[in-house]
Amino acid sequence: MIYQAPLAVLCITIIVSYFYMKSPTEPNAMANNGLLFISNAAKVHSVCQRASKFVKRVLYVNIKENSDNTLPLLSKQIDNLYSKSQTSNLDLRLMLKPSDTIREIKTGHPIDMILYDSELAKEIDELKHTVSTVSSGYKLQSIETHGASQHVQEDPLKTYENVALGGTFDRLHNGHKILLSQAALRATKLLTVGVTDVNMIQSKTLWELIEPVEVRIEQVLNFLKDINPDLEYNVFPLKDLYGPTKDDPRYQLIVVSEETLRGANKINEKRVENGLQPMDVHVIGMAQDAHPDHSLEEEDKISSSNQRMRLLGTLLRPPVPNPNIPDWPYVIGLAGGIASGKSNITNKLKLKGVGVVNCDIIAHDLYKPGLPLNRTISEVFGQDIITDAGEVDRKKLGQIVFSDTKQLEKLNSIVWPAVIAEAQRQIRAFGELGHRVVVMEAAVMVRARWYHYCHQLWAVIVPRDEAIKRLQDRNNLTIEEATQRVNAQPSNEEQIAKANVVFSPFWSYDYTQGQIDRAWQGLQEILDARK
Repeated sequence: MIYQAPLAVLCITIIVSYFYMKSPTEPNAMANNGLLFISNAAKVHSVCQRASKFVKRVLYVNIKENSDNTLPLLSKQIDNLYSKSQTSNLDLRLMLKPSDTIREIKTGHPIDMILYDSELAKEIDELKHTVSTVSSGYKLQSIETHGASQHVQEDPLKTYENVALGGTFDRLHNGHKILLSQAALRATKLLTVGVTDVNMIQSKTLWELIEPVEVRIEQVLNFLKDINPDLEYNVFPLKDLYGPTKDDPRYQLIVVSEETLRGANKINEKRVENGLQPMDVHVIGMAQDAHPDHSLEEEDKISSSNQRMRLLGTLLRPPVPNPNIPDWPYVIGLAGGIASGKSNITNKLKLKGVGVVNCDIIAHDLYKPGLPLNRTISEVFGQDIITDAGEVDRKKLGQIVFSDTKQLEKLNSIVWPAVIAEAQRQIRAFGELGHRVVVMEAAVMVRARWYHYCHQLWAVIVPRDEAIKRLQDRNNLTIEEATQRVNAQPSNEEQIAKANVVFSPFWSYDYTQGQIDRAWQGLQEILDARK
């Protein structure tokens, strides 16, 4: 009898643990990656909605039965599935090959859970054995379906041996998935994808944040192999509008979005000039951006530009511990080219309670009459750059150094050591006053590599043309003078190459403030972890 109570407790514990482990609604029970079998194409979206609560990363969707007759319906479901799944971070991948024609299903991500709609309950044992990429200990999960879905007979979908398309494909999103899937659905042999590179990306919003072309090519290729491993794929860096389509007679169809239709027409004009048949053109409609954080500054359609804009103020690279400086105060280096809006960002951060060290002001103060730097500069660059009041004429000095790289380097070698020494003194003083965070703002932050004196590097960028315009207006310069000064600075790409966080005060006040708030919230989490 004395063992009954502990035994009962043990049994209850085992039962509770069992149901806890099996309950799919608990976060710990969610699978990383799942494969969902669906009995027919008409139910894709509705069943995926129910299945999405069981998987948190990648969900592959496979329709058991498919045929040429269901291709039009599958085309509709591609648009329906991806356009209505924007509010979730789940990576959906609708496989275009039916399971009843595949002996072995391979996926790019290991499968932790196999899901199936309830109409496939009798066949799931057979279906699950076709999946070769299941992880050990995978789970099975049935998804209830409420009645058969009805669909109207559609016109046949025309297919082609060789299909082409192009795009930036930055941070592969649902709009890209629609474009790629519709192209793959219509190809029977070869699908060629040009991924824009070099000068073709520089008209894009925040093009400096676009992923390297090698990364984008890999993402496109992995997605295509996941949705149809049987096609031949040619995914390559596209350096001009035409690629191979202008003179290769094999291509029969080009798939474009509404905004790139003009480009397709130009390609066909070039083909006709080269004595080739024009390609058929299939146009994909724009999918509306239904992201919960969508703002008025962003495009209405799903786009990579919107995704890049949403990266502003977020941690792009985790900070690396810097053992060469004290732990406190926490120093953030703020970089940015001339007229980029650094001071705007600094002022907003100052309202958060940070201490601010402005290296440009330090340099200006060191130029004052009677100070050693003033005397050294006049000796090196000539007495005529000193005003009657004994101050350095910064405009005259700028005309000298911004038109001659060697002269600029000479000035930097004189000024930089004095500036960083004073900046470090001010940082220590802010720490002694109790400031946890100090922002060190400097136009030369990146070129002087002063980020080595910081815990994080934050960078501010605006489009180059905007910086030139702002500089003209602010300093009353000609366009030639403003362009010369902007060209003398590190490019936006250089400014953000090592940055942990990037801002762009190019849009509205509220949009800039949102970037600051996101960055500040992320910073607090890092600071709290350092306690």
